[in-house]
Amino acid sequence: MKAVAELADCFEQSGFQIRIVGGAVRDMLLGVAPKDIDMCTDATPDEMKEIAKRFHLSINPLGEAHGTMLFNVFKWTIEVTTLRIDVETDGRHAEVEFTRDFEADAARRDLTINAMSMSMDFQVFDFFDGISDLGNKRLRFVGNADERIKEDFLRILRFFRMADKFDDAFWDNEALDAITEN
Repeated sequence: MKAVAELADCFEQSGFQIRIVGGAVRDMLLGVAPKDIDMCTDATPDEMKEIAKRFHLSINPLGEAHGTMLFNVFKWTIEVTTLRIDVETDGRHAEVEFTRDFEADAARRDLTINAMSMSMDFQVFDFFDGISDLGNKRLRFVGNADERIKEDFLRILRFFRMADKFDDAFWDNEALDAITEN
């Protein structure tokens, strides 16, 4: 998509990394056109505002407190979120701290198949074996399943929503035990 490439070029010219992340990467690996493309970056919200100003891009700071900015490029809205870690969670909402570490950001995501990121040259960064899980249709939480669920209980629903996409998905026993427990 031209809009994604143009936006990425603006970030890279400004000295920042930016990658496609989450469900869009999963879908592309499955050969499915993503419905939308989310991106992550090591630029902070203030740095993203500077990029928008420098390149005359329209930006909406809708989720700025959590590092999310909406860029409008060629009539496309692209969500770009600063890499982050969860400092404190309450089972639904998180207090976040920004980071410049892509692996630390991936570690806070829900499922391994949603924790991958992809550079503009199509290099996939897979810190938690999401590609293997995708190939085996295995649904597994990133890291400790119980911890992921306790950070955000809606992850249980996301697990089953994702399971519905794969008719013959293999449900990880640790995931099922944590879901039952919680």
